Amino acid sequence: MRQEVEILQPAFYEKFACIGPSCTDNCCHTWEINIDKEHYLLYKAQQDPSFRSLCARVVHRRKKDGTPEQFASLALDEDGRCGFQDPDGGCRVIRALGPQALSHTCTLYPRRKAQFLPGIWELSLSLSCTEAARLALFSQEKTEFVSRTRSVDPHDPLDAMPPLGIGPGGKPVAPPVYGSPLRQACLELIRCRDYQLPERILAVGLLLRRVDRLLKDGRDGEIPAMCAGFLTSVQKGEFQGFFQRLEYHPEAHQAAMRLPVAHLLGGARKPVLRHLWQALEPWCAADPATGEYQAGREALDFLIKAGKEKGDPILESLATAAQNYFVSYLFSSMFPFLYRAEGLSFEHNGILLAEQYALLRLLLALAPQAPCPEDQLIQAVVSLARLSQHSDLGGDLLRLTRAVQLDGLAHAAYLLR
Repeated sequence: MRQEVEILQPAFYEKFACIGPSCTDNCCHTWEINIDKEHYLLYKAQQDPSFRSLCARVVHRRKKDGTPEQFASLALDEDGRCGFQDPDGGCRVIRALGPQALSHTCTLYPRRKAQFLPGIWELSLSLSCTEAARLALFSQEKTEFVSRTRSVDPHDPLDAMPPLGIGPGGKPVAPPVYGSPLRQACLELIRCRDYQLPERILAVGLLLRRVDRLLKDGRDGEIPAMCAGFLTSVQKGEFQGFFQRLEYHPEAHQAAMRLPVAHLLGGARKPVLRHLWQALEPWCAADPATGEYQAGREALDFLIKAGKEKGDPILESLATAAQNYFVSYLFSSMFPFLYRAEGLSFEHNGILLAEQYALLRLLLALAPQAPCPEDQLIQAVVSLARLSQHSDLGGDLLRLTRAVQLDGLAHAAYLLR
């Protein structure tokens, strides 16, 4: 008998299909692409002379550190494109052997599998894929989730892949008893349309601060009731006008912005994000000692102004799509447990959520002009997902918050202003 598993996934998940040559920013470039042993042997066994010649040139066996799942790798050409990619963006493997011949890496991407509750797989899509981002943001009025039960297929690479969990090293472990109520409260706060999105994100930060205080006092059992009461208070409008009541200090705003700007500078020069560097480089100076680029006061002022003037109008006009992004992000990252195993407090995770908004605003301001606001937002979300995959967000947060000595929620508030 086959094992049964419960699946939880966004409603748009099943709509995803790779659009191949039609994709304007496909995944067949600048990424390291691994080939599993099964498909390596399949490719090597082909008799077609042109395909054999191509494999000999672009498929490289990992002789020292190879594993069954990472048995070989695909060489990239001088433009950073996958060696199997045709000039029109199509895939030589699919054209020669059919889609079933794709390696596990190419078959799975952009699908993700996580496990928060024991026995339940949570499937989602990485929004570093343009088509996945389009579906997540615009395929429905608001992100809904569906649940189903099916048999586990040991021959399906997604089923065989271990899920990402919330334990050390991303291992699946059972969450604390308050885990599900806290996670659900965060999702409901993001969906609370009586508030602007920055206010909702700050409300999440306030909730997480209260959770940290209860944990510090050894009052874990009170967290579910506190989450329910906090959510009710927000829904009744008790946090309306929160930003207007905060005193503003430009110096503190600049200090807070060093976190997202550091991540922009760290990622913009990587191949998948080079389109940002043209906009950033004129405003940044290289440290003669380290060669690392730094953003001074003038650069920070420019970025804050650009985010408000160019990013905010798009986020406000596409508020539902922006909400859908954050719901998808919270679900796929098992928020707010993403960096708990690395030593971050829940409040730190609230700051990282606020930074997601600040980065999205900056990416909208810096990205090349797209044909329409919807395309601009998709492009920014894809860049943000790729930036997150190429950055040590949690480690950088700890280093920078200690350096600027900002109160956690003050830091989040300035990132959201």
